[in-house]
Amino acid sequence: MVTATTEAPFGIVDMGSNGIRFGIVSALARHLPVAFEERAPISLLDSQGDERIVPSDTMDQVISSFLRFRSLCQDSGVNLANVRVIATEATRVAANSAEFLQRIYDATGWTVSLLTKEEEALISASGIVGSFYKVNGLTMDLGGGSVELSYVTTVTEGEGENAAQAGNIRVAKEPVSLPYGAAALKRKLALCRTSEERQALYDEIVEQISDAAVRTQPPSHLLYEDGYDLYMSGGGFRALGYLSMALKGQDDLLPPKQMNHKLTYPIPIINGYSIQGKKLYKLAEFYRDKDPEDMMRQLRVFRISKRRASMIPASCFLVSAIMKVLKIRRVFFSEGGVRQGFCFQLLSAEEQAKDPLLEGVKAYASLSPFALSHDEYEAIYRILVDALPDPYLDTRHPLQLHRLLPAVIHLSNLTSHYPKETRAFVAFHMPLPGGPLANIPGLSHYERAVIALLLAYRQGGTVPDPVFYTIQGMVGRKGIAVCKYLGRLMELVFAVSPIRPGVGLIKSGLRFTTLTGPSSWANEPNDDTDDNCSPDLLEEDEQYPTMQLQIHLPKAECPLIEAPAVMSVIESLDKKINTRKFDMDEERRALNCPTLFSVDIIRQ
Repeated sequence: MVTATTEAPFGIVDMGSNGIRFGIVSALARHLPVAFEERAPISLLDSQGDERIVPSDTMDQVISSFLRFRSLCQDSGVNLANVRVIATEATRVAANSAEFLQRIYDATGWTVSLLTKEEEALISASGIVGSFYKVNGLTMDLGGGSVELSYVTTVTEGEGENAAQAGNIRVAKEPVSLPYGAAALKRKLALCRTSEERQALYDEIVEQISDAAVRTQPPSHLLYEDGYDLYMSGGGFRALGYLSMALKGQDDLLPPKQMNHKLTYPIPIINGYSIQGKKLYKLAEFYRDKDPEDMMRQLRVFRISKRRASMIPASCFLVSAIMKVLKIRRVFFSEGGVRQGFCFQLLSAEEQAKDPLLEGVKAYASLSPFALSHDEYEAIYRILVDALPDPYLDTRHPLQLHRLLPAVIHLSNLTSHYPKETRAFVAFHMPLPGGPLANIPGLSHYERAVIALLLAYRQGGTVPDPVFYTIQGMVGRKGIAVCKYLGRLMELVFAVSPIRPGVGLIKSGLRFTTLTGPSSWANEPNDDTDDNCSPDLLEEDEQYPTMQLQIHLPKAECPLIEAPAVMSVIESLDKKINTRKFDMDEERRALNCPTLFSVDIIRQ
C-alpha cells in the first residue's frame, strides 16, 4: 500500500491497461487540487497480444512519455523524489513485466510500484471515497484488464472483522479483482462464435460475480429494501455514464442508425452523476449485444471516443451480469480511480475526514480580495441559520443545506464587483461545468444545481441563460422556494452593509424573528424528485415547514437601513420570495404554487 513519504507538490503516474495518466497535485488537502494532468494514449493491454509480451516499441513509447512527465515535473518545481509511479493489471500480467519495469528505472530513475490485485481494489475504492463527501455502498472500478469489486462504509464501532480500515473508511478485507476489464472482455466476446458460447461466458461472469459478492461480505446495513448503492469508476463505466446523459429526457434508447447525438444535459461532469439501477440495467440490456465495430463507427456522444465506443457492448455485457447477481437501487459515477485513491491515502486521517466541497471552496475563495473575513462569515451564517426552521438543516434533508450553505456563504461576495447585469450570471455558473468550481469533488449534480440557484438569487436572480430553467427543473418547486428565500435574504444582508456584510447588519440594530408552521405542501403531489437525488433523500412534507420571517426595524434611525436603496430591498423581499412565476417555463408558471416563506416588516 502507500508507504513512501510524499510532500506536495508531487507527481503521480498511473500505468493503467488502457492508458497512462499523469498528474501534479499541488497540496495534500482533502480536495486534492490538481495543477496539471494529461493522459498518454498507450494501451498496454492491447499491445501485448495473446503472448502477454509488452513489445519493445511500446516500451519506448512509455519511456518517452515518462521523460516528458519528468520534464513537466521539473518545470513545475516538483522534486523528482516526490513522483510516484504505480502500475496495475496489464503490467501485472505481462510475461516480461520485470524487464519492462527495469527499462523504466534505467531511463528515468523511477521505481514502479506494481500493485497486487488486493491493493488495486483497495486503492480504487479509496479513489471513489476521495471523489465524494460520504460513500456507503458497493464499489466497482472497471479498467481495461480487470474489474475490482469491494465496498466502502464510514468507520463505525463494532464493524465486522471482515473489513479492512483505510483512514476513516472501511472496505472489504478481501476485495476481489476479476479479469473482465473492458478491453479484455471485448477480446473474450470476439472469440465467441455462437450464441451458446456468449451465454457460457455470461454464465461464467455471473458465477464469478456471485463468488466475489460472497467473498467481499458487505455489511448488512449497506443493503436497503430496494438494493445496494453502487459506486462505479474507471473509463469503461464512465462511458456508460456519458451515454446515459446523452439519453436524458428521451423515452427510448437510441437505435443504431441514430447514435449521432448532441448532449443537452446541463451538467456534463461525470463525477457525482447518478441514475437509478433499473435505468442502467435497461441501457446495458439494449447495448450489450451490439456490434463493437458498428458502435465505433456510429456512436457519437460527448466524451466517448471511437475506441471507447467499441468497448460499450463489453461494458454493458458486464453490467448485465452484475445486476443479475446484485440488486442495485442507484448507481453513482466517480471520476476517482487508482490515481486519486493513491493520493487520498497520502492524506492524514484528520484531512480525509473533512468535507472536500468546503475545503475546495475555501481554497478558491481565499485567492480573491473580495473573500469574507472570519467575522463576516460567522455573522452571515448565524443570521441565515436563525432564519431557517431546524428541518432545513437536518443532515437527511434533500437540499443538504447543512453543508451547502457554508460553502455558498464563502462564495457569496466573489462576484459583487462585477457589472450588475453579470453578477448573477457569473455566480450561477460557478459550480456548473463552465465555472471555476467544476473540478471540486464531493458534489452530486443535484447539489451543484442547488448551489447555482442559491448564488444566483443572492445576486438578484436574473440569469439570461436557458440553462437556468433546466437547473431549476432539477431542483424542483420546493427547492426553488428555499433557494429564493435564502438567496434573497443574503441579498438583504449585503445590501445593509456591503463593506462589512453580516457584521454591519447586526450592528445596525436590524433583527429577525421567525414563526414556523406545518408544510403548506401537505396535500401537494411530489413531482420534484430528481434522478440525481439519492432515494433516501426524497422530499417529505415534514421537511418543508412554512415560516414567517419578521423583520424588526431599529427604533433609532440608522443610515445603513433608512437609505432608499436598502429600504426598497426590505420592502420588496416578500414579493421577490413569493412570486408565482418561479422564472420557469409556461407550464410551471401556470401552477398555483403554495407559499413556504413569508415576510412581515415590523416598525418599532
